[in-house]
Amino acid sequence: MPAADVYGSTASTATLTWSPATRVSDVTTNPNYEQFSGRTVPFGGDYLYISSVGSFSYGIWTDWRDVVAGTDPREAGDSDHDGADVHQCRTQNPDGSFTRDTCPYQGGLDQNIYGAATP
Repeated sequence: MPAADVYGSTASTATLTWSPATRVSDVTTNPNYEQFSGRTVPFGGDYLYISSVGSFSYGIWTDWRDVVAGTDPREAGDSDHDGADVHQCRTQNPDGSFTRDTCPYQGGLDQNIYGAATP
C-alpha cells in the first residue's frame, strides 16, 4: 500500500533550528513491493542523495510509482493482503514448482529514481 513520501527541511547554521518539514515528493509510493530475490523481497536500494550549492538544494530518492502491482501465483490463497506483489508471469510445473518470471520488463520491476528541488 502506498505509504512513503519524501520531506525536507532547512536549518540555520547560526541557530541550528529546523524549519517545518515540507513535502518534496508529489506522489505517495509503496516501498513494500517484492521485486528482488525472485520477487519475494522488497528493497529500496541506496538511492538517497542531496546536493546543495549556496541556497539551492536538490534531492533524489527511490520511488515505486511506476511499478505494476500484481499477484504472485506461488502464494495461493494469500489474496495479497500486504499489497506487496508485483506483476509477474509464472506457470506451475507438474512437480508443483513454478517457472521463473518470464515477463520481467512489463512493469513489475519499474522501481525508478525521482528528484526535486528541496527546501
